[in-house]
Amino acid sequence: MRIYVLGAGSIGSLLGALLTKAGEEVTLIGREEQVRAIRNGGLKVTGVEEFTVRPLAEVYAPEEPPDLLILAVKSYSTKTALECARHCIGKDTWILSIQNGLGNEELALKYTPKVIGGITTNGAMLVDWGKVKWTGRGVTVIGKYPVGDDAFIHEVAEVFNGAGIETRVTQNAVGWKWAKTIVNSVINGLGSVLEVKNGFLKENPYLESISIEVAREGCIVAQQLGIEFEIHPLELLWDTIERTRDNYNSTLQDLMRGRRTEIDYINGKIVEYAQSVGLEAPRNELLWALVKAKEGQNR
Repeated sequence: MRIYVLGAGSIGSLLGALLTKAGEEVTLIGREEQVRAIRNGGLKVTGVEEFTVRPLAEVYAPEEPPDLLILAVKSYSTKTALECARHCIGKDTWILSIQNGLGNEELALKYTPKVIGGITTNGAMLVDWGKVKWTGRGVTVIGKYPVGDDAFIHEVAEVFNGAGIETRVTQNAVGWKWAKTIVNSVINGLGSVLEVKNGFLKENPYLESISIEVAREGCIVAQQLGIEFEIHPLELLWDTIERTRDNYNSTLQDLMRGRRTEIDYINGKIVEYAQSVGLEAPRNELLWALVKAKEGQNR
């Protein structure tokens, strides 16, 4: 399968490395520094597994359309990234968003109806150019967005599983995207404000009730929007924290590097959707505001 990974950050690099190791035809599209490092010394994976692979790496998407285009850029870059890659989105190309937050699939649908919504609880950290640490083995769920099924999606799941990426197919992709966003509203919100690894959120007795209340707000909003879950977001939350206990969440990683975060597309989106149905989400709004304050200070 010809696969382009648009966004060679932590999770994009991890998926690209695992798929390359399994023999898939992978091209990573990312920053010039990352591309240069991969071309010169390969892509190194440490942590859960340790190996080095040499996927193709480009700053711009090749002209030839891929079978699968994996969106792994930050949510605030989705619109620009898709526009820059539109030349390679062929009539048979499927786009898989594996990103945090809400709204990315809707942007992809402007380019093709062949859109796959995906979530992953794998933990990853880009520790240096050309080097990604796999900090926790998780699960990946993919499905036609917003709902439905297609034989190609099962083929993708087979390829992912063959690469050691535990993956299953759902017919309710929108439900899983909401569940993961609610999980991230807790982990990325609280973890970034407190500047702690994911495991601390489960170990500290003062945080359990706060975590539940933050997640509860998202669940109420989703319920008002008619979103149904295959797994309760709290169950997914505790499982994700346990699987990635030694990981710093992606928002905190961005803050540490002085970069813009995706908090607008996580807690911020829950607040936005709450307002659209006449509700309030004060805990999510507080976490959103605190992270935005830290983001502005760090930048």
